[in-house]
Amino acid sequence: MEFKGRIQRLIKKLDEKSLDSFLVTTDKNVAYLTGFRGEDSILLLTRKKVFFLTDSRYLEEARRNIEGCEITLVRGSTYDTIQDIAAKARLKKLGFESMNLHYEVYKRLKTMLKKTRLAGLQDMVEAMREIKDRQEIEAIKRAAKLTSSICKEFFKSIEFGRTEADLASRLKIAFIEKGASAAFDPIVASDGNAALPHAIPGSDKIKKDCVFMADLGARLNGYNSDMTRTTLFGKVSAKAKKIYDIVKRAQELAIKAVAPGVKASSIDSAARGYIESKGFGRFFGHSVGHGVGLDVHEWPSISGHSHALLREGMVFTVEPAIYIPSLLGVRLEDMVLVTRGGCEVITGGAG
Repeated sequence: MEFKGRIQRLIKKLDEKSLDSFLVTTDKNVAYLTGFRGEDSILLLTRKKVFFLTDSRYLEEARRNIEGCEITLVRGSTYDTIQDIAAKARLKKLGFESMNLHYEVYKRLKTMLKKTRLAGLQDMVEAMREIKDRQEIEAIKRAAKLTSSICKEFFKSIEFGRTEADLASRLKIAFIEKGASAAFDPIVASDGNAALPHAIPGSDKIKKDCVFMADLGARLNGYNSDMTRTTLFGKVSAKAKKIYDIVKRAQELAIKAVAPGVKASSIDSAARGYIESKGFGRFFGHSVGHGVGLDVHEWPSISGHSHALLREGMVFTVEPAIYIPSLLGVRLEDMVLVTRGGCEVITGGAG
């Protein structure tokens, strides 16, 4: 991974914000900039030097694996360590991740850093993470490929009469057996339960004739995947078949619209507009997609409110749905990579 290059790009951003330093406290952002995947570690960037602050638990790991940073052992208080660096470097304006740093921590730093002004900023690193480099894309594709493979085998082996919770547990175990982990708690739901977008698998048993939904993803080497499949088992109503076909067509239209320079909101509109034209608009409430990478949900947002323009290297989901309360839910979710000429669907599998 090009960690040094990422750090240098972030340092260049300091000029744009009139900062002479920046504090990175979000674990995933620290990982993005250094490759370090531990916890309770902080990155303090200045124009001349980058300090990696950690305690004795992670010190040796940091020394072995992190390049381009001064590894700094926090012996007592992290606040004291930051105060010491700020004083020696004569920091005048320190930016921090306002969506991550707790208010009580901010108050204490403000009290201790009397000669340094604090500036809360949003999405400094998240905006960089929006565009994936070649190595990130390869990592995401591996996670997506594994998810697709597990999903395919899962649908082949479903035993009717098993509970939703049991089947969801099987998915977790399948990821572990393949050297990964579940990126999130898998959703397994049928019929009326599938009408809950984030259904919690319970004791309901899967029937031979039902609308069946599974939402799953892998976390592999730090990167995530996310996909949903809905299948119509056995004899289901004509309405269920109609809704499935509508959602499938809505997804096809949205994926077809993906290309560099296109508004993210247009992707949402392509799917939502079709669903609305078929009379089911009020049964589709969430956005059409979200970015996937170090987090399962990250930039860009593929919603009707998004102002983002799609760019080559973005990876996000396309997941239109229709949820009829107490009756059924149909969601189809795939991950796409924006390419120079359009997009590449990087998930496949059952459904």
